[in-house]
Amino acid sequence: MNQARRIVDFAPDTRPMLLTVVHTEEEFDWSKPFDRNSRATTHLCELGRVREIFDRRDVSAVYMVDYPAASDRTAVAALNTVARTGKAMIGAHLHPWVNPPFTEMVSNFNSYPGNLPCSLERAKLEKLTTRIEQSFGHRPMAYLAGRYGFGERSLSVLQDLGYRLDLSAVALGDFRSDGGPDFRAYDSNCFWDGTPPILRIPHSSADVGFLCQNARRLVDIGRNAAMRRLHVPGALSRLGAVRRVRLTPEGFSLRDLIAGAQALIAAGIRVLVFSFHSPSLAPGFTPYVRDLHDRDEFLSRIDRFLKFFREECDGQSLLPDSVLAAASCAVHP
Repeated sequence: MNQARRIVDFAPDTRPMLLTVVHTEEEFDWSKPFDRNSRATTHLCELGRVREIFDRRDVSAVYMVDYPAASDRTAVAALNTVARTGKAMIGAHLHPWVNPPFTEMVSNFNSYPGNLPCSLERAKLEKLTTRIEQSFGHRPMAYLAGRYGFGERSLSVLQDLGYRLDLSAVALGDFRSDGGPDFRAYDSNCFWDGTPPILRIPHSSADVGFLCQNARRLVDIGRNAAMRRLHVPGALSRLGAVRRVRLTPEGFSLRDLIAGAQALIAAGIRVLVFSFHSPSLAPGFTPYVRDLHDRDEFLSRIDRFLKFFREECDGQSLLPDSVLAAASCAVHP
């Protein structure tokens, strides 16, 4: 990580804070090429199901809304109903292929906002910011790049448009296979970046298992080509030696989520990001929820993890503005 970035140094006795982040976006087939015509948001009628869980567990959530979700009248009404509770916040989520202006070719590379020319990345986020302000009555202060595509110029774009918090990075993540960013040097600590400072909070990831310490693997065998050819990383995962866990109910079991959260908290991480994509609230839109049984299991994992975090971790659920305030008190940018 760039040495100019300043890690937020929370006091050891700070209660763990959970940011629950919903990637609120259009429905599209994840196995097919990106399509500018895939803009439907019919699944957002299912928001009530997860909202019941959030209410029961006293959880606040930030809905990172992309252009189709901020433009559809029914979706906006559903999200405004949630936002009026005072326990939700609307942020900006930039999917370039469905966000005007439409001047770039649709491709995997261009699906990462940070790969676009700076002027186009800024123009798209400005359009999205304005649309959110028109639909929800306020300018967003939190940003999430589509496909986690934070680039070299993204920070300056956020500063120009008055954003204060970014959720685009994925701790330990690597999206280089089709032109995306490399976050392997990022751990799950939040940090101030730039001047004026933006608080950047990576999506939480942890390495768990008996070959791990402080939520990191002691030896990164996955970087060794010979070991990969011999399938050593997979074998170690099956043996429980090392497994990478993202704090998301998409593709991870409740046991994984608990192990990941425990490892991060033990390592001193005090702001954790628990996230999922809104289309997973209805069957058939993501690989994680194919039918009603998957949907019920998915919602159950969310419910049980949130219960665990509050009751077993003495955790608190906060919105980005409260996390910003806590970070400002912990260390002055």
